[in-house]
Amino acid sequence: MKLYYTQIPPQPSRQAMHEAEHRAGRALLCRVLHCREEEICIHENGKPYLPQGPYFSISHSSGLVLLAVSELGEIGCDVEDTTRPVRSPERIKAKIAGPGEENLPLFELWVKKEAEYKAGGPGMMYYPAMPEGFAAAVCCRNAADECTEAILWRL
Repeated sequence: MKLYYTQIPPQPSRQAMHEAEHRAGRALLCRVLHCREEEICIHENGKPYLPQGPYFSISHSSGLVLLAVSELGEIGCDVEDTTRPVRSPERIKAKIAGPGEENLPLFELWVKKEAEYKAGGPGMMYYPAMPEGFAAAVCCRNAADECTEAILWRL
C-alpha cells in the first residue's frame, strides 16, 4: 500500500474549499496512477474506483488531501483536522466507540471508524504521520498489505 498527500491553500468559503479539495484529490489520483479523470467511475455507494484497478481511497479535510492505494484489496482512508472545534465530543465517542475503544482520543477513533467504513469493514489499521493538526487512519482489508510512509506531492 502506498500513501500520498498534498495540501492546498485556503479558499474564500467552505464550499470553495470542499470543491478545491475534491479537484485536488482527483488530480492527485490521476497524477499518481497515470490515469485520466474520465476513467474514474463511481459505485452506487458513492465511492470512486478505476475499473482496471488498483484499489484506492481519498479523503480530505481543511486543505489536506490524502490518497491511499493498494494492489492487494479494498482500502479506506480518512484524514481530519484535529484543531477544528467539535460539539459534544464525549457524546460522539460514546456513540461510535466499540468495545476496547472507549479510551482512544476522539479524532483517532473518528478516523479509524471512517477508514473501516470506506474499506467495507475492519482490517489492518495504520495511523500514518501527518502534518501537525491532522489525524489520519488507513484500513487495509488484505492483511498482507503493509503501510509505507506518506509521500508529499505538490500539485
